[in-house]
Amino acid sequence: MHRFAPRLLLPLLSGLLAGAAQAATLEFGVAYTRPGSPLWARAGISDVEVLGGTAAFGVGTRGADLSYGRGLALPPLGAVGARSSLLVTWQGGVRAGSRVTGSLGPVALNLGLSAFTVAAQAADPLAPFAEASTDLRERGLSGDVAVRYRLSRDLVAVAGGEFGAQPHLLAGVEGRRVLTRAVPAGAEAPVPESAPTDSAPADEAPTEETPAAEPEQETVGTLSWRLGARAGRGVLGLSGGLGYATESGLSLGLDALVGPQTFGVTGSVSAAEVLGEGSTLRLYAAYEPWRTASTPLRAGLEATWTAGPGTLALNVSGGRTRSGGLGYGARVSYALPLGTQP
Repeated sequence: MHRFAPRLLLPLLSGLLAGAAQAATLEFGVAYTRPGSPLWARAGISDVEVLGGTAAFGVGTRGADLSYGRGLALPPLGAVGARSSLLVTWQGGVRAGSRVTGSLGPVALNLGLSAFTVAAQAADPLAPFAEASTDLRERGLSGDVAVRYRLSRDLVAVAGGEFGAQPHLLAGVEGRRVLTRAVPAGAEAPVPESAPTDSAPADEAPTEETPAAEPEQETVGTLSWRLGARAGRGVLGLSGGLGYATESGLSLGLDALVGPQTFGVTGSVSAAEVLGEGSTLRLYAAYEPWRTASTPLRAGLEATWTAGPGTLALNVSGGRTRSGGLGYGARVSYALPLGTQP
């Protein structure tokens, strides 16, 4: 560890703790990965209210990190938000990034930029096996942009791309359909005791037939679909995907990319309350050999439980590295709220 790091970082951490709002959260985590340096540990604080936004700060075995985010509502036009992060390793490497999201009427923008002189594993030891592909270069610039335009309530046009190790463009459409079913008819409601007894005699039937009421509907799930194309360095193909989500927290997704010398498939399933009340469980797998700067084969399990006053999380993942070998890792973390929000 750099000899000046404790003198600079401990006062900053103490200041954040002293000014932490009730919503702030303490975080602790340890991880083991192979190959590479097997030991990783981090402690930090997040959700600290600073200058109208929220900040997070952490110190670990590989470096110190700081992030800050703020959102701004622009009624009735839309909203904009941004978050920036900085990681400095004890060896002097740096990773800096920002992400901006915004909406203006039917248009939504998502823009991310990052610059780095150290690999992503310095910030997240399980980054090579994450569900979303990660640029694993030791040094460089990368970014992504997506513009979404809502054509109707259930149809969205998407255009954007990625740049960095493998620049390419993408375009497509996304849609969804809410699935419903008729609510089973219940028993007839009893006549209230206070109802008048001088009703019309049975032989005096109404002259017009009352139309049958429309059966009530309830939502059973949402079906989503995606169609598009990618074209650029080392990739050319058509993409498609399906998703299904229920009100109970079950979610399924499957996407594929197929083209000349291009193939990729990703899938996931997540559910709530499977491991107990307040728990979440997610499984994912991805095979994307067309990506040149990311792990081609990735799979993992993510789970969270309520444990005492906080939340316990487990992440186990692995896959085939760019060199053709196998890698794996596991991380256990705990988040402890400092207080209860009013």
